Amino acid sequence: MPFELGLDIGCQSFKGGRWQGKKCLILEVERYRYQAAISDLSNSDIASHKANPATLVFEVRNWLDAQAGLHAPGPTKVWANFNDFMAWNYDKLKERHYSDQDIERLPVPDLIKCIKHWCAANPWK
Repeated sequence: MPFELGLDIGCQSFKGGRWQGKKCLILEVERYRYQAAISDLSNSDIASHKANPATLVFEVRNWLDAQAGLHAPGPTKVWANFNDFMAWNYDKLKERHYSDQDIERLPVPDLIKCIKHWCAANPWK
């Protein structure tokens, strides 16, 4: 991901205009591990997820909420909804004779369709 991050920071720093306010969330397993490879990020606030999916959801949810003013449900609720969706989606795909490997390798457009279907069926979530 260093290449894409470099493009993002380059656009923000040198392009100006609408790119000047560009924001990015940088996540790493360990808090300061990035310093070994990318010293230019020393002025950035790097969030650490500690290889824990619930912590990752917490960091991403809080960053998106702060940046976009979403007033999203709390991180625990987002994590619970994610787990509900994953269980529901697994069962639905199994009903359609998907193997575990098929489910693990589900293309993103198909996953997005599943998410939309689940959200439509669970508007209270």
